[in-house]
Amino acid sequence: MPDLLTRPLLRREEPAWGSRVPWLASVLASGWVLIAALALSVLPAIAVWITDGAGSPVVDPGRFGTWIWLSAHRVGLDVAGVDFAFAPLGLTMLVVLLMHRSARWAAHQAGTATPKGMIAVIVPSVVLYALGAGLLAAFASAGDVSVSPLAAAGIAALWALVGFSAGVLHETGFDEEWLDRVAPEVRAALAGSGVAMAGLVLCGVVLVVVSTVANAGQIGMLAEALDAGAMGNAVLAVGGAVIVPNAVIWATSFSLGPGFAVGTETIIAPDGVQHGMMPAVPALGALPSDVPSPWVWLVLLGPIASGVAAGMLVYRRLALSEEPLSIIMLAAGGSGAAASLGMSALAALSGGSVGAVRLSVIGPVAWEVAAMTFLTVGVPAMVTVALLMWRHTRSMTSAEAHAAAEPGGAGL
Repeated sequence: MPDLLTRPLLRREEPAWGSRVPWLASVLASGWVLIAALALSVLPAIAVWITDGAGSPVVDPGRFGTWIWLSAHRVGLDVAGVDFAFAPLGLTMLVVLLMHRSARWAAHQAGTATPKGMIAVIVPSVVLYALGAGLLAAFASAGDVSVSPLAAAGIAALWALVGFSAGVLHETGFDEEWLDRVAPEVRAALAGSGVAMAGLVLCGVVLVVVSTVANAGQIGMLAEALDAGAMGNAVLAVGGAVIVPNAVIWATSFSLGPGFAVGTETIIAPDGVQHGMMPAVPALGALPSDVPSPWVWLVLLGPIASGVAAGMLVYRRLALSEEPLSIIMLAAGGSGAAASLGMSALAALSGGSVGAVRLSVIGPVAWEVAAMTFLTVGVPAMVTVALLMWRHTRSMTSAEAHAAAEPGGAGL
């Protein structure tokens, strides 16, 4: 089972034709991702179209699904003069996972074993994906909706570069090889930041679950008021599922202190909740109407615990190598800094704009998330390292004093 989960899709035991024409394997992998990701976006729209009697041309649900595909890549749409830029991160994660898996397949088929071979697989994949995004943007531009094909191609190329490069690196083993060349202090800092970010995301998951359970009645009332029917409710459920990662990042920002906005006049934070006018979407029913101040500030314990865990990991990796305290402290601070950068990037990706005026700003503020991440993660990590080093030094001193006090110890 572990081997089944980790091997690439359609993997063969030995490279075949791809070793002769690596660009063909690359193009097939990129094309497959384009088709699969587009199908994930279009099929729900097609299902609703069929349920409603298929009264309009089939191009309409196809175009609507293309809008969803573009949004998943965080390509901005101009809707009747209003900017719409919001990525449902659940769908975005699926697209990147498809890129990763297909890139591994292509690298295996091409027998990639050198950096030059990696480029031969990655570049055609990125180019084809960017061209496909540009064509889809041109198709999506109709009526009141317009999309820049050039911007769509550029943004999609960045996603493809990340997804396909990660897959090729993992399949060839160059990721581990290059990581081994990094200094131990940097590796420890990166590992600590990974632990810290995992802890922060876990805090967000817990808060989302608690808020959803506590406001289940409100969510049900909004769903009933829409009266969308069986298929409509199914689509709403799928829509709610793909924005769960966004909600988790927002809840993580809440646990860090800055909170998040769902409109220009709405703020959800530990220091208070202020609701403006919001659309009657069932998923938004999970937002709290109030917070139990001042006990709500206990949510900061989660990020602080994540920082402590990061500090303990950094100490465990570096203390036995007898690194000086300054180096270990620097690595602990580096773990907080790396976590800050990572969380600020997630915060920026999770928000955006979904309408005019009131809904022109949603999600957390990236720089506030970065600052609070370093404060609640980086500082506790450094304090933890300092305390552990102090305890280690004290125990070593006690052991030496005990050994010297034993009979014959002074003559050794």
